[in-house]
Amino acid sequence: MTETPEDVASSSRPAHRPSRRSEIVMAATHVFSRLTYAEATVEDIAQECGVAPTAVYYHFGGKEELFDQAFESCLLGFSAMVDSVRATADNLDEDVLREVIYAGWAWWRTHPVEARFLTLHLNGATPASRRMYQDWQERHAQRAFDYLPEDERPPRSSRKAREQYAVRLLGFHFLSALLPVSQTAWLEGSLSRLPVAKVEAVLADILVPIMREVGPADPA
Repeated sequence: MTETPEDVASSSRPAHRPSRRSEIVMAATHVFSRLTYAEATVEDIAQECGVAPTAVYYHFGGKEELFDQAFESCLLGFSAMVDSVRATADNLDEDVLREVIYAGWAWWRTHPVEARFLTLHLNGATPASRRMYQDWQERHAQRAFDYLPEDERPPRSSRKAREQYAVRLLGFHFLSALLPVSQTAWLEGSLSRLPVAKVEAVLADILVPIMREVGPADPA
């Protein structure tokens, strides 16, 4: 009797094992850290995980769902590292903002596969992942204002306040754009020869004042 692919998958590793989904998502993360969304296939992910493609389809509808799961997992992992710093802080101030920047670097160093995945697909590659990234950006942009003194947090109840908020938001987006670029350069580029502590400190020296001091120009 000839074995079907389903038989091979079930005999090598039972598809119902609780850990199977997480294993496949991690395999997808590895594949998408090396290949673009268009280049990667379900077969690549199955091979990375050591299962038959049918075992992948048992848990996921296809490549798009796998990408979305892997993308979300990376975003949540980064957020968890940052949130762990915020959760232990008595007050959210400039010093904590520095620690948050360092925590982001720590995640980048200790999760190089996920870091490369996010670098290659930073804005998402599917409709769902693009929405995830936009929501993630907005969440962290709002929380960036928590590090400002209460009287410096920009309300949005007037035109001037909305303008101030928009400029502060621009500062945050500069921060969120510079960090991945510099982290990637440190991971495998021109900054890789420098001590990470010095690179972190220099970046914090640049980014913290931007978030603290950027604002609308005073009228002439």
